[in-house]
Amino acid sequence: MSHPSMLISAYLDGELSRDEVGRLLDHLAGCGRCAAELEATQHVRTAVRSLPMMELPGGIVSEADPVVVPLRRNRGFLVGAAAATAAVVIAVAAFLTPAPTPVTVSDLNSRFGARVSLDPAFGPAKVVVPEIVEVGG
Repeated sequence: MSHPSMLISAYLDGELSRDEVGRLLDHLAGCGRCAAELEATQHVRTAVRSLPMMELPGGIVSEADPVVVPLRRNRGFLVGAAAATAAVVIAVAAFLTPAPTPVTVSDLNSRFGARVSLDPAFGPAKVVVPEIVEVGG
């Protein structure tokens, strides 16, 4: 492996895969130059991050001027409200729906018996038992 200067910064940013981290650490264990570069890069990053934030006066850099960005409504609330409404409607419907009345065979006969007697399509079915013939023997 050549000296992985670009991988050192990516390593400090947490952008390397597990295999790349293993190869880099193996290289750093045997290369004093790259180990020193890693340490120096860590010191520079720490120093830069410790600098105070400066506020620019308005109008110096137009990209730095505040921009009003409208916030989007949280759609999760609307979905939750719709689900709660549906649950309430189902609960009320289940509470107000009367219990089903049981149906007996005589009820079915009284409802559909006249139709069976008048419609030839609903006539009695013929049951045919096939005859079993033994062959050979």
